Amino acid sequence: MNPTNPSRFLVLGLLASLPATAADGIDHPYCLWTREEASQIRKRLQTDPIAKKQYQRTVQRIAERHKLDGLCLTPAFMDLFNFLVLDDKEAGERQKKALLGFIGLAPEPMRIAFTLDEENHRWVIGGRSHNDRHHSRDRQELNALRYDILYHELTPQQRRAVEDTMRLYIEFHLAGAKPWHPDFRYDRTSWLPNMHWPRPIATHFLAAALGDEALIKAMFHSAGGFKWFMDEYLGDGRFYMEESCKYECIMNTMLWYCEAVERLGLGRYGYGYVGANGGSARNYVEMFPRVGLPRIETPGGRPQYPMVNMGDSGDSCIVRGCPPGQRPHEIGRRLMNFEMYHRRFPKARFDYFLAQMRAPGEDVYLPSPYFGLAPIDPRQVEPPPAAPSYASRGRGFALLRAQEGPAYWASPRPAVALQFGMYYVHYVHDCFSILQYVAHNRMIYRRTGKLNARGYTGGDAFRDHVRGHCGVVVDGLQAQPVDDGNAGTPNHRVRERFAKPVKFVSVRAQHIYPDVDQERALFLTDEYLFDVFWLKGIGAAARKKRVYDWQVLTFGETEGTDTSPWVALEKFPDKARAGKPYLEGIRVLDAGARPWTAAALFAPGKAASHGVRVSMLGAKDTLVLSSVTPEDTGYGGSDKAQRGRSILATRTAPATVFAALHEPFDKGSRSARVTRYERIQETDEGIGVRIVGGPGSGVDDRILYRYGANAASPVTLGDDKESYTFADHVYLRVTGEAVNAVGSLQAIKIRVTGKPRLIVNGEAAPARIADGLLQARVER
Repeated sequence: MNPTNPSRFLVLGLLASLPATAADGIDHPYCLWTREEASQIRKRLQTDPIAKKQYQRTVQRIAERHKLDGLCLTPAFMDLFNFLVLDDKEAGERQKKALLGFIGLAPEPMRIAFTLDEENHRWVIGGRSHNDRHHSRDRQELNALRYDILYHELTPQQRRAVEDTMRLYIEFHLAGAKPWHPDFRYDRTSWLPNMHWPRPIATHFLAAALGDEALIKAMFHSAGGFKWFMDEYLGDGRFYMEESCKYECIMNTMLWYCEAVERLGLGRYGYGYVGANGGSARNYVEMFPRVGLPRIETPGGRPQYPMVNMGDSGDSCIVRGCPPGQRPHEIGRRLMNFEMYHRRFPKARFDYFLAQMRAPGEDVYLPSPYFGLAPIDPRQVEPPPAAPSYASRGRGFALLRAQEGPAYWASPRPAVALQFGMYYVHYVHDCFSILQYVAHNRMIYRRTGKLNARGYTGGDAFRDHVRGHCGVVVDGLQAQPVDDGNAGTPNHRVRERFAKPVKFVSVRAQHIYPDVDQERALFLTDEYLFDVFWLKGIGAAARKKRVYDWQVLTFGETEGTDTSPWVALEKFPDKARAGKPYLEGIRVLDAGARPWTAAALFAPGKAASHGVRVSMLGAKDTLVLSSVTPEDTGYGGSDKAQRGRSILATRTAPATVFAALHEPFDKGSRSARVTRYERIQETDEGIGVRIVGGPGSGVDDRILYRYGANAASPVTLGDDKESYTFADHVYLRVTGEAVNAVGSLQAIKIRVTGKPRLIVNGEAAPARIADGLLQARVER
């Protein structure tokens, strides 16, 4: 050990108090491979031409991309593999030299440079966290792997010196890893896994590589240790709490640790642990399919499997799409994580996603040689079962899936994600916005995302704001979350019901905008998304007029109707009301109090274009704007016609209800099914609408929704054709055979043809039909 290392004077005796319980007969290596496994891989490489191709592909990838691809695709990792599997002595010597350089190293801030400056050291407040050195990225898992693989190449003295250094890292963590930054604390929003866990989780792996159960157990139970991560950090027992692109940032080291303790027979400290809130390594890794969206087709290129995305950095996908003529980009650690996880848990069906990551022109995915996997044929893999629709109180979002089960992944049926008003790390002010809406294997709506290939959009006046999302802006203000994320969403009222014909969620909160009560509800069917956004001033501002800007962000080019022509902003008389910051090429439709419709064509000029039709019920003094979203390239690259498009409705009033119908289509706007979208009744307590399609469409629906403080109490809405008494919400689909209702229906009166049955929440209910009128009171 380095005699000048100040850590020698900081020994606390913690490790000395722990019994040495390394299991007898441990035969290194075991962490990622045993000797038998290495022998099996060697045999494949020597006898199987396909395995040789897998190896060559990995060597090429490391040469080209190792600086971008992360820990598992580096020359050092390949050296260790080559030494163990192929008996490459030179590779072993290189890595032994690196391991011996680890001897005497000490974790920051135990290093001399920090200690000498400790008296004068000033923490950065409100700045980058690189100054918080005690939780640096001083990660040593590669040295733990070197120790495991090169164990028999070390002399007893070398082995002891390496072990002493490994134990010093463990002692440092168990002693609390202080001093701490003044703002540091263990919670979901102060403790950042990508910054704060690399050293601790790598230190877990050091303990696992030592094979010492007492150390493994101590690390497992430590502050910021594996147990804390699973018990306290993960939202809903599975969700990473930063912005979406960080989902996987420390997953690879966690998997290495879990593999090692599993092989020691100590799986209760790894894969086998399930925390108090259901948190586990398996839930965390299987978060990918939990937040996955249906496949997006890239015309002429490789399909994309997107995920729910939020936050100030880039969009993340399970599988990234690849336009024609381009090489696919995958993060190396994700490939390795998926391969390692598939080896351990094949029934999780991660091979389905690996199969989609094959290179252009190849029929199969060629895995790395590391884990003994054969080529993966997309025609032979089974998709994982899609998680059901759900509303996450702990992570603050909802995902509605019209299709559930394995068919979901390739299904053209829609899915939509809704953001709540809860803070998360690397947050953007996206409260109550639609994050993504997918249908017909196309992205219909999305947030605008970051501006550049790297970096963040925090502080960007458009993207760090609901104006850069599919939501409602009040008075031009930036929305503010009402929950800090550490305890989930206690200041929200969330309702959900995920029935077969319709998936429903709603969320309500106050003071996301000053003195405003707001609520958004989504009803997702195969044919459309019905969207209610209710807002009203409260308190002293109850009668104050507010400017409410409702918006969706889509693609392509917008078209109006013959009766509602667009007018260029320059020619519109009330530019002050129609002009909105950061939008380009604004055109205005003065809807007044009339209902209005607009369609976005993703391939303008093509009769069979994909797109979306937006229809909204009328309300006094409504202007509708169509514009280009700033600096956004949308689906089609730099082609202006393919840039992102904003469709925005603006009103000025003390309170308002935006009742919108979103209809994705795949064969031009005339292929949308709905021909009638109209109010039944709207009051201060709720709204009822009628949605009817053309002949053969199968769409003859009613939706009743109760907003505000008394949602659980019954209300009656109706017109001269029909009426309903209900609480919360009701969805009805009318056919010749049945009136099928989902929700809290209490009484119904509706005109029908023939003698249809009344079905309420899947069960027959007594009803009386006379003179074409079905009437019933429903027992609760």
